[in-house]
Amino acid sequence: MSTNPGAPELLSVTPDQWEEARRRFSVIRALAQRTPRTRNDVVTAASELGLCAAQVYRLLARYAANPRLTSLVPQPGGGVRGSSRIAPALDTLVEEAIETVYLTRQRAKITDLVTEIRGRCFALGLTPPGRKAITARVRLKSRKKVTARRDGPKAARDRFAPATGSFEADFPLSLVQIDHTLVDMIVVDRLKRAPMQRPWLTLAIDVYSRCVVGFHLSLEAPSATSVALCIAHAALPKGPWLASRGVDEQWPIQGVMTRLHLDNAKEFHSEALRRGVEQYGIAIDYRPVRTPHYGGHIERLIGTMMGKVHLLPGTTFSNVQDKGDFDSEKSAAMTIEELERWLTHAIAGVYHRTLHRALDTTPLDAWERGILGVDTKPGCGEPPAVVDPRRFLIDFLPLERRLIRRDGVAFKRIHYWSDVLHTWIGEPQKMVIRYDPRDLSRIYLHAPNGHYYDLSYRDLRRPPISLWEHRLAVKRLSEQGHPNADEGAIFRTVETMRQIVDEAVSSSKAARRQRERRLHLIQGGLAQSDPGSRDVVVEEEEVTSAEQPWERMLPFEEWS
Repeated sequence: MSTNPGAPELLSVTPDQWEEARRRFSVIRALAQRTPRTRNDVVTAASELGLCAAQVYRLLARYAANPRLTSLVPQPGGGVRGSSRIAPALDTLVEEAIETVYLTRQRAKITDLVTEIRGRCFALGLTPPGRKAITARVRLKSRKKVTARRDGPKAARDRFAPATGSFEADFPLSLVQIDHTLVDMIVVDRLKRAPMQRPWLTLAIDVYSRCVVGFHLSLEAPSATSVALCIAHAALPKGPWLASRGVDEQWPIQGVMTRLHLDNAKEFHSEALRRGVEQYGIAIDYRPVRTPHYGGHIERLIGTMMGKVHLLPGTTFSNVQDKGDFDSEKSAAMTIEELERWLTHAIAGVYHRTLHRALDTTPLDAWERGILGVDTKPGCGEPPAVVDPRRFLIDFLPLERRLIRRDGVAFKRIHYWSDVLHTWIGEPQKMVIRYDPRDLSRIYLHAPNGHYYDLSYRDLRRPPISLWEHRLAVKRLSEQGHPNADEGAIFRTVETMRQIVDEAVSSSKAARRQRERRLHLIQGGLAQSDPGSRDVVVEEEEVTSAEQPWERMLPFEEWS
């Protein structure tokens, strides 16, 4: 199944194109929200962007059809601002002149740069480009880079560094903080109800209302995936999510946030996360190093939630003094799914409806006042909704690039296939694929037409596995002297490992932990949990046949 076509794949956009799209985004978004909008407003915006009014109207139309940053990326074709029409040798000469003459502390003027380029061209017998073309090339450079090279790093920091010390939150979702914590309790496995480990909790708080906008609970250590899942949970409607867990509570918090405030952990600096949030107009502020007080709101929320957890069976408390001689493992009784439901009730049913001393009201009431307004202050209205929930999550998932071959796509030594691949077999350029580490049974191909297509295992008899299981299997095979083991060996090893774990689960806590991680990951994967995704329907004869669907798509002799 594919999502709606959109703008180019995030990481296929060049840095200069992305910078230009960011410059356009702030102006066009403000102009699109202006009602009524006059011709003078458009002319003013055109002057600010260095475009004509007709170009601004075209950008407005593209933004209205698809209100994302990549809708404003300069497009190839005649008349697109910033496109190069000069020969490669001349193009190189212009770039070198900009680097050595304009981007220096001597702060040469455009006139000086034009004169220098003309002199170099005459010396080499080349026809020089016009002043307009040279000026356009300079304007495509990152403003931060230009300022740093011409005025110094300090000037660039003062002008472009994020306002990490600013906690102004004037309306709901204007500022959201996210952080992780190791939960102060031990969970049990669902089969033997035996103790396993402490799970990880990723929490997101709306600074304006102090509402919890979303969370993600996992047995895995924090990663870019857990951050993406928390952001998706925060932005998407929670009704279906609550119903699937049998929780009868109201949690009306949803919508795309304006700013994210994060610490400097590695998972918060991934390229996929940065491009994902910029795609939806979300700014990122990073906490300055060695300044824990900058994350006060989320830290206090974590403290509040852990205080509630300390009342549960299996709690480890916050320190040894509080724990005393309490046996956490012996008292552990809740699975990770039960803990997730309990946290949902604690958040939506209790915390959101409890008086917050800093607000002098409840978080839920503060949220509703911010949306609807009060007598003394108008509300901001409903936050921007996510138009395509599935695309929203996929835009944050990790990615790699692969060639399309006659036998499909190879990823992590596993082969994938879909009939749609016929269109791109033999293409010389690698194509972007995204994947959900919780479930490798399906990956998502971003095609040149802007669609995401689901690719399933080429061999549909293979069971779903997680990236964690895959890595363990590859490591085990390598230790056994098979560093280049094929797909069949990997799946056989995973199956053997699962059998060993299932047999040992009654006596080994480590084995119980591995089994529970496997079940929790596979059942939580995007391919399994997303109601809008296409389920792969496999007829009985396909499962039992030795010939796979991809093998039947081309004549047999082509594979010989």
